[in-house]
Formats: sequence, C-alpha cells, structure tokens
Amino acid sequence: MEIPGNDFRVKGKTVQDRIKVEDKKSASKSPSGTSSAGGTEQIAISSKAKDIQKATEAVNTAPDIRIEKVECIKNEIAQGDYRVSSEDLAEKVLENIITESKFLG
Repeated sequence: MEIPGNDFRVKGKTVQDRIKVEDKKSASKSPSGTSSAGGTEQIAISSKAKDIQKATEAVNTAPDIRIEKVECIKNEIAQGDYRVSSEDLAEKVLENIITESKFLG
C-alpha cells in the first residue's frame, strides 16, 4: 500500500512478517508482563492521508438520498416549474471534475 504524498510504503509480505514477529513477542513475554524485546514502533500519516480519511468517513456517514431535496424537485416537476440551466449544469460538471483532479493529483 502506498500513501499518496508520502514516501512510506507497506508491502504485503512486510506486514505479514511484522504480525508474525508481534505474535512471537506476545508469546515470549515474561511473567511480569514486559516484553523481552522492549522496542516501540511509530507510524506517521501525512496530512493528505488524514484529509482523505476524514472525507471518506464523511461520505460513509452521509445519507445516500436527500429526501427533502428530492421531494422539492418532484413538486416542481409536477407543477411544471422545474428548469435546469444548461450553463449552470455544465459549470457544476466542470467544477466537480476540477475538484476531483486536484484531490487525486
């Protein structure tokens, strides 16, 4: 796995080896509860990765359908008042494309 904007890389085999080492460490703890190896590991996550994580959480917690907006549009369509400006639509589409390319780039 590679975290964008960061030189930190985790290979699948490396993760598996670390898990095996951690399992061995926990099995070899002394009766007092301390490990014989005695080291600690730290992982630093870039701010971009944290932003991606926050955005993902926000998307996952947001409802899929905004019922009040759908009802409002349904009413406008039923009354014949719903209009979409092709210029506004094109602007929003381009805005989304630009935003996504900046986020992913």
